[in-house]
Amino acid sequence: MTDPAPNDVYIRDLPLLARLPDDDLKALAARGRVRRFAAGTTIYHEGDPGDALYVVVEGRVRISRISGAGNEATLALMGPGDCHGELALFDGRPRSATATATTVTRTFVVSRDDFVNWVRERPAASLALLETLSLRLRRTDETVTDLVFLDLPHRLAKHLLTLAASLPEGDPRKKQRIQVTQGELASMLGVSRESVNKQLNLFARDGWITLSRGAVTIDDPQALRTFV
Repeated sequence: MTDPAPNDVYIRDLPLLARLPDDDLKALAARGRVRRFAAGTTIYHEGDPGDALYVVVEGRVRISRISGAGNEATLALMGPGDCHGELALFDGRPRSATATATTVTRTFVVSRDDFVNWVRERPAASLALLETLSLRLRRTDETVTDLVFLDLPHRLAKHLLTLAASLPEGDPRKKQRIQVTQGELASMLGVSRESVNKQLNLFARDGWITLSRGAVTIDDPQALRTFV
């Protein structure tokens, strides 16, 4: 199901496109459309053709991969303002992960063909995109470093702060409620749910967080930052 073509409001604050001038943004926005997905709908599967960029307008999207043994790992949780599928815009290779709408979700979609034509018309935009992608690679390096050098308590604390920082509103110095299950946290960190549950309860005992169904509220962000 599609909406009429939206204006640039859907992509103006997108980190991937943050360095682009207004006329470039508007030209790209004119090429896209909005699609709606019901909760539980698979937006694309790992191995599908990489044919579009998706920006989450409303709702929540889980990015995951399946191991050879059939185990599922959550790579990321996407909310409003986040984008996924952007690698396919550059290399045209099959999807490296599966994207699933976990709630009723609206996404702004730009096809790879439209994106490539837009870049050809505006070659200066390529440099801005490469600069932004380089920042993403640096963050990937940091994630790998954390995996090697940090134990679970420190990785979990850092991950909670990262999820809180990605929220579209709110003061990171104050209480923030993160919509995430313990199973999703465990999957993102590559550990068991029981391990995450044990550590979360220790954080809760110290008054740093409050646990509720499907969510974690950070009550003392400064304590978490100091711990990290």
